[in-house]
This record gives sequence, structure tokens and C-alpha cells, in this order.
Amino acid sequence: MPVVNYTSNRKSALVDFAASLHSQTSELHDLCRSTFQSVLGQPGLEPTENCLVWEQSGQIKGLALVIREFPIGRSVIEVMTSPDLAGSPEEAVLVRRAVARAEALGLGVAHVCVLPDSGRGKVLEQLGFSRVRTYLDMLWNQDELPALDLPQGYSVRSFQNGDTPLLTQVQNDAFTGGWGFCPNTEEQIEYRTHMPNTSKAGILFLFEGDSPAGYCWTVLVPAENGVRGMIGMIGVVPRYRGKGVSRHILQAGMKHLRSVGLAEIGLEVDGNNDPAVRLYTSTGFKKIGERHWFERVLPGN
Repeated sequence: MPVVNYTSNRKSALVDFAASLHSQTSELHDLCRSTFQSVLGQPGLEPTENCLVWEQSGQIKGLALVIREFPIGRSVIEVMTSPDLAGSPEEAVLVRRAVARAEALGLGVAHVCVLPDSGRGKVLEQLGFSRVRTYLDMLWNQDELPALDLPQGYSVRSFQNGDTPLLTQVQNDAFTGGWGFCPNTEEQIEYRTHMPNTSKAGILFLFEGDSPAGYCWTVLVPAENGVRGMIGMIGVVPRYRGKGVSRHILQAGMKHLRSVGLAEIGLEVDGNNDPAVRLYTSTGFKKIGERHWFERVLPGN
């Protein structure tokens, strides 16, 4: 099977392939297409070196993105293949090529996230990966948001022009040291605020006076019933942990998604994060699935 490096003349076909895996309507297709096109352009990806394309009889059957996270010494490999080929020996060849690329870059570990019923877990185990984490897919689709008033002295506002340094600092303060988190640069954050699956109005800060306590970053994703709102990230800066502010940050993100007409709100949460799971469950989110993270320690580490 031919696995080749991405080239610009493959861009349109590759974007269409990625969109076709997640969309059933023209509205969803446009969202998926524009989002994946933005992914290919994100700072530091260098797709001609780190995007591998599986072609068969002139058609794209799969791809693997090797996302390099040098500050923490890991690579995240995102694999997309035609549904009928998930978990196949051919897909194993694609993953093996992506792992070889991560090794060549000198990265210490490779991570891949898969759905449990895709068959990819067995392929990864055959390639020396082991399951290390379970994330929960959760969904909220109730009629009304829970009533919740901000504590005195606190306020919420959306991202404004010039907030990139603030958002970068708050996000890095909230997540540095957490499993799988790689600190972001201002260039990366600025780029992501302009991606088509998000909006500045959908990035919310919680302040106590002038002091940022945390943030919520919402995004749009395709779903069976159309576009779904997602709580992409919720972060609380260290000195505000244990004060109950995460519930207010979550509420801000949910209010925004409801205000733009989205009835369903989803999120992913580390199954090991008991406080977060309790927060989401108590807010009315219900588990609808899982995602399994697999890890392979690369040679020399």
C-alpha cells in the first residue's frame, strides 16, 4: 500500500476525505472541511513532513498526522481511515510509518486516541502500544440550564482583541503539569482563536475583580443531529482551585452555546479526574461513550 507524504496538490482531496468521515449534510461538510483545512495550517505542524497519506487506486483511504510536542517530548498521532479499513493490517502500516516519523524527530513517547469499538486498539497493541487513559464522552441536552448566580465580585466576559497573552497565560497556568498537556505559545493560541469551529464570543473568562480565575473555550463539532456545541477546555488557575469557580466557568460556556441556538452540549473528560466528572454529572451531563488513549515509549527513552 502506498503511504506518501502530504503535498499541496493533495490538499483539496485530503480535506474532502477528512470531512467525509464526520459529515452527512452540506452544513456539516463545510464545517468539517474548513476546520481540517485550518488544522493543516496550524503553526508548527509542517504537514509536508508530518502528514502521511494512504492512497489506493488514486483515492485517499487514510491519513496520519504526527503532532509534535517538543516541550514535553511527545507526539500525538491522529489517524483517520475509511470506516471499513479501521483496525486493518493496512492501517497498521500507516500507524507504523507515523511512529517511525516520531522516532526520527527524537520524541520520547507517542500517543494515539481511539474509539473502543473501532478495532484500532488491537492494532495499536500489536504495534507495542498500551492503553494508559480512558476519557469519557459526556452530553447535556436538557431543556433549561441549572440556575446559578455569580458570586459577589466575580464577572464573566468574552475574549477581546489583545487578549491572546492573557488566554495563553491562563491556559498554561491551569494545565501545565496535567497529563498530556503541552504548554502553548501565543502564536498557537492566536491561530486557534481564528479557526472556523470557534469564535471569540465563545471563549469566556471568569474574573474576580481584575484577576483572572479561569476560562472556558467552546467549539463546534459535527454530530448525528447536526452541529453540536462542545466545552473544549475549562481551566482554573491554581490559586482559585477548591473555591467552586469551575461550576461558574462551565455555566458561562453553556450559556454561550445555548445563546447561539445549540441544544446539545458535549465534552470530554479524563476518567481519572473525579472532581471534574462529579461536576459534570451534577450539572446534568451523561456519559455516552469513551475514548481510549494508547501510549508507546519510543526507542532511546
